[in-house]
Amino acid sequence: MWFGIASKKELSKELDKISKAFKERDEKIEKLNENIQNNSLKIATLEGVLLNKAQAQVSVSSQSQGSLKAVSGKSQPYFESKLIQRIRNNKKSLVMAEIMKLLPSHTTIETFDIIVLERKLCSKASFYRYLDSLKSQKLMSQETKTRLN
Repeated sequence: MWFGIASKKELSKELDKISKAFKERDEKIEKLNENIQNNSLKIATLEGVLLNKAQAQVSVSSQSQGSLKAVSGKSQPYFESKLIQRIRNNKKSLVMAEIMKLLPSHTTIETFDIIVLERKLCSKASFYRYLDSLKSQKLMSQETKTRLN
């Protein structure tokens, strides 16, 4: 460099350094994004399991308190109504948790039958959207099992 003017060789070296730094940064950002997606689905799965257990507890307590409600004639207690509202708002995470729980031991079609037809947790379109979401977040293998019995 002579009096503040850089040569082409020096400029190309600096450009290479900058390009390399940007590539490293982009790789780190990509890894962080993957970690965020994986962690968010893990959180959603845990929330789904928690809500599923809470829903089971609410149904057990509501069965045991059924006679009291019939006698008193009051509506649901505040806690139960808030819990049911929260379950409805987090339905996606609950359904995705159930899908992840069933897929290792069932085919996709069997899982569909259980989730959509038997339990009526979601619609057919929602079920396949959830499957696509699981695949895109790499929490489920791209290939789906099919059993021919």
